[in-house]
Amino acid sequence: MKKMGKRLIAVWMLGVMLVSFTACSKTNDPEDEQDGKEVHVEQDKGKAEKKVIKLFHRFPDEPFNSFIEETVAQYEADNPDIDIVVTSAQNKPYKEKIKVVVGSNDCPDVFFSWSGEFSERFLREGLIMDLSEAYNKDTEWQNSLLASQVNEYRSGDVLYGIPFRLDAKMMFYNIDMFNDYNLEIPKTWDQFIEVCQTLKDKGITPIAYGNQNQWPSSHYIGSINQMVVNNETRLKDLDPTTGEFTDPNYVKALEYYQQLIPYFNDSVNGLPHDMARNNFAHSKAAMLFAELVEIPYLADENADLNYGMFGFPLIPGEGDPTLLTGSPEGFVISSKTKYPEESIAFLKYFTGPEVGKKEVQQVGWFNAGIGIVEGLVDQKLLEAYEVIKNADKMAGWFDASLYSTVANEYLTAISDLTNGDVTPEEAMKKIQKVAKEAQKTSQE
Repeated sequence: MKKMGKRLIAVWMLGVMLVSFTACSKTNDPEDEQDGKEVHVEQDKGKAEKKVIKLFHRFPDEPFNSFIEETVAQYEADNPDIDIVVTSAQNKPYKEKIKVVVGSNDCPDVFFSWSGEFSERFLREGLIMDLSEAYNKDTEWQNSLLASQVNEYRSGDVLYGIPFRLDAKMMFYNIDMFNDYNLEIPKTWDQFIEVCQTLKDKGITPIAYGNQNQWPSSHYIGSINQMVVNNETRLKDLDPTTGEFTDPNYVKALEYYQQLIPYFNDSVNGLPHDMARNNFAHSKAAMLFAELVEIPYLADENADLNYGMFGFPLIPGEGDPTLLTGSPEGFVISSKTKYPEESIAFLKYFTGPEVGKKEVQQVGWFNAGIGIVEGLVDQKLLEAYEVIKNADKMAGWFDASLYSTVANEYLTAISDLTNGDVTPEEAMKKIQKVAKEAQKTSQE
């Protein structure tokens, strides 16, 4: 493992963070970028002989937090020698806190982490456990999970995490609006633009879009990059030690994104994503580029909404159109845990099919467990599950796949492009400069 870069040390070693937790307000943002307060749930502490496993997650809102509490309580009941101490925080503060505590002696034993660069930087520093040996020896464990989703938590031969919820991006569309104007589901980019123009001519906002927190733009540009940029080049650029972003197709991708701007609602960068979704739910826009984990939110916002889903329109280019935009989100184990075997056993249960069956029924999320949708009657969720199950390869969330400084610059550049403040060429020059700096930093 390389030694930690000086800049990374400065970030991670700000101090040991001991967090106190209070109740938080509910939000309906799948990425939950709002500055929510933290929640602390402690399960029946007390007996000194118990082995304490600290669990840290980013789902403090309901019904997700209660589901995790109930799942943990059941595990403790079945394993009386184990005490799971649960803490949680909203998405944005979670990202900051885990970066600080992961290198400290107060690191949680089991904690949420995105696949890709977000986790792999921890892996490079030896801060999270390699699960490969335990997983490879346990054929029952292997056979209980979707290999395509588990593989998203691999780096070379190393397995460093297990999915807790599966997710992907699809274009949601208002079936009634499409029927009213005799519109067919677009398969290609040109067809998609034609649909958007027809809707606009009819006085309908074609696409609901809120980019206040910037991550939604990364899903657009990530999907476009996958189609127009050579896959080998794209993967090379995602690696901070080799990333350059000098391929001219990156500019072309931003130009494709630019074509969509006239079809978005007004004030894109001032609108949060959950408000854009609410506008779609109440038929104020015809389409929404949304995550599959948002299906339960749409049901809450308007149970009568008649909508369907289709894949991102195909763009001719040098990339791989078979890649599905999205990534499983899961949990990893600290390499510093005092209880490695017990932490693995808990992770196996927490992300397994038994919990998965309850998870999809109670909160509308899927984990990677095989057979978890047996008995499920919600057709939208069944359709979503088939999308993920049939995917040969996920592309990963673009922002989570990038080195942190490059991600920040990319998201800022797309925001500026959306406002009309920069051209695609100017945006990529800024990104290339930061990518060059990131090469040096990541190699120190």
